Amino acid sequence: MMNFNLIVSTARSYERQAECELWFNLLAIGDENPIFTQTGNPGLILAQTDCEPRKLIKHLKESVEVHDPNSVNFLQKIYPIDVVVPTEIDLIRQATIDLAANHPIAKDPNSKFRITIRKRQTRLKTNEIIPVIAESFSNPVSLKDFDWNIQIEIIGEKTGISILTDHDYFKLVNEN
Repeated sequence: MMNFNLIVSTARSYERQAECELWFNLLAIGDENPIFTQTGNPGLILAQTDCEPRKLIKHLKESVEVHDPNSVNFLQKIYPIDVVVPTEIDLIRQATIDLAANHPIAKDPNSKFRITIRKRQTRLKTNEIIPVIAESFSNPVSLKDFDWNIQIEIIGEKTGISILTDHDYFKLVNEN
């Protein structure tokens, strides 16, 4: 897949069920033809939707919290992706700078941030990426008490990047 704006995790061997659940929820918010791609990594799906990805996150949270806690069963985590670039450190760095420049919370010089990197099918090392990105920002870094997160999802030759707050992603909470 050349482009994606959602990265979805589910339990191993439940990818097809997660795709159906995702399709149903995207249909509910107006996307009749999302594109799904399995990554070759068990439990990991990429999706391209015409809807604003954060609208899906809001919809899923409302479904679980307000309507029915059992309305979502297979979608474990969903992260919106703001931009996709080739997996090259300089391109990742520049895309991160560009995203932060246009994000209100990142513009606040007193806001604290962290960098989260998830790598699949790459030889790049986390300690090669984080310093290059972190030195591009003058904001204070905090691993636990941060206001925004630079989410970097590397999947082979493509890297999805987002600026996220606590409200921008979906994580299914199992109370069992």
